[in-house]
Amino acid sequence: MRDEKRDRYEQRVTELAIAELDALNEIGNIGSGNAATALSQLLGARVQMSLPRTAVCTLEEACAALSHDGGVGIGVEVEFSGGLAGTMMLTLTEDSALELVSQFAMLSGKGLEDSMVHSALMEVGNIISCSFVTALSDFLSAQGKPSPPMFVHDYFEAFVCNALAHGADGVDEVLVFTTELKVAEKALAGELVFMPSPETYMGILKGLQVTEGVEEDV
Repeated sequence: MRDEKRDRYEQRVTELAIAELDALNEIGNIGSGNAATALSQLLGARVQMSLPRTAVCTLEEACAALSHDGGVGIGVEVEFSGGLAGTMMLTLTEDSALELVSQFAMLSGKGLEDSMVHSALMEVGNIISCSFVTALSDFLSAQGKPSPPMFVHDYFEAFVCNALAHGADGVDEVLVFTTELKVAEKALAGELVFMPSPETYMGILKGLQVTEGVEEDV
């Protein structure tokens, strides 16, 4: 069953026109560029961030695809309110999170259970999330106000699926940005998920001109 769900997730990108996916990916790449610049300044190291793929998928598909088959990782959630409302969540594998933490001189040798490490990763997640939401804000001409980030360290399946269930209020589809993040030339594994409010979801679809038959489903 899980393999079938993953297959549906992999094929989801074909359900939007190429031009519409290109537009989503362009928004994501603007956000990733802004995030890379901000992270470079924070870490004092070269940061590269790109998006090889952007997908619109159902909550079930996203949960299956981002669960990493029982793996453990970290998540940073940032809620946004206002004209652009929803929840952005950054996920990282444990190894990638530790590699990222190692770039902070004061955190050298500390593990993922340390509160200072939590704060550092929340700041990274906040920077990336706000950079992407800013790019979406420019696209929608609407502003989103961030709340303080929340940190979780658990099995992917537990916290990802729980976040999707609670974050996607009234919307059955989310945006999944598969990220390629390099810090000091070391590749990190992670994804970024945006769970929009119904109003923001409709705004995105209208901006992409994908509104036919949507209002009845949201």
